[in-house]
Amino acid sequence: MAGDDNTFWELKLWIEHRIRDNGGEGSYVEFIGLLDHALEFYSFKDSSTARAKCRNIWNWYEAREWTYHILKKSSKTEEEILMTRQERARTNAIAKAERTRKAVINAITGLYANEYKKKSGTWHIGKIAEATGLHREVVSKYVKQYETKNLY
Repeated sequence: MAGDDNTFWELKLWIEHRIRDNGGEGSYVEFIGLLDHALEFYSFKDSSTARAKCRNIWNWYEAREWTYHILKKSSKTEEEILMTRQERARTNAIAKAERTRKAVINAITGLYANEYKKKSGTWHIGKIAEATGLHREVVSKYVKQYETKNLY
């Protein structure tokens, strides 16, 4: 409902201002005051739109006991939030390399692995690169790593 609706945001800010004026968090705001403000200052095609916007905003604040500083819970850990841009870039690079490695290994160990083998028994790097959407050198790197680890 909110999106780019300036009227919604102005009404939301109006009710937050009234909560602060009435004594801060936990202060009740009359629904009729919000509706009167909306009808007086904003043009609506019909009053039902104004009532619906006001009702949604008023119910949202009532459900949160008239608080306006709701802390958003983050799914990130505190360390992830405090990461610098360089640390974030390193983390993303490591994750990308792992996804790439898994894509190559899935190609050479999957059901269609025989399609990527040449008659000589070596891997057809070009076909693997085409199937995974990766560069030939990257595919070659991970194929060699996989083969050296499986030899032992």
